[in-house]
Amino acid sequence: MGEHENESASFFEHFDRGDKPTGAGRWLVKALARKVFGYVGVSKGNSILEIGPGRGDFADICLEAGLDYCAVEANAHMAESLQKRGASVIRAMVPPLPAQEKTFDAVVMINVMEHMSTMQDALQTAAQVRDVLKPGGRFLICSPDYLNWRKNFFNCDFSHNYVTTRRRLQQLLVNAGFINIKNCHLSGPMTGLLCFLVSAIVSRMPFALLNSAFPNSRLCYKLYKIQLTFMRKVMIVGEKSN
Repeated sequence: MGEHENESASFFEHFDRGDKPTGAGRWLVKALARKVFGYVGVSKGNSILEIGPGRGDFADICLEAGLDYCAVEANAHMAESLQKRGASVIRAMVPPLPAQEKTFDAVVMINVMEHMSTMQDALQTAAQVRDVLKPGGRFLICSPDYLNWRKNFFNCDFSHNYVTTRRRLQQLLVNAGFINIKNCHLSGPMTGLLCFLVSAIVSRMPFALLNSAFPNSRLCYKLYKIQLTFMRKVMIVGEKSN
């Protein structure tokens, strides 16, 4: 196994091997995945590529709906878990996007774009996604809204690098050649005014400070995870021109 493969095998171990979500946490993650599924606008028989599927909540929805689902996943254990559930998985870190044997009706990145190291990596990834889409295909990004997360954006995950906001992601898609861009915000599965009210309240809670002050407290850790779940996210989708 080469150096890059070793890096891929252990990537995101803090997510895969760390604290497992509670029942309520799993429900919220699945509810978000269903929101993404509805927003990207795919249906049975469509082909979809997910970059960074993680534990596979969105993958499960796609497989149950009869989509031709493929994934690119860097973590060896999570990739193996997806394969056992019937998904076609390429083990690789992005960028670059691995060569694909076909084109897709949609490409989805949920909580992934913020992990890009630089603006150049983000733009390269978006451009390569465009290349693997069919004419009229859609590219959906769902990432934290830095305007709401602030310091939590960097504190919650060591690999968060590329700052994501609605404005920045829209500019990214425009520069990568996407059209008909639409977007919304999410707090957990909530949208609209309720999303902004809940995320504004949640962002002011002191659980990050408590987690830092009492790092061995499971209660403080769980409360901080709940806070992050309801911090505001941007969901944005653009189309490849015909």
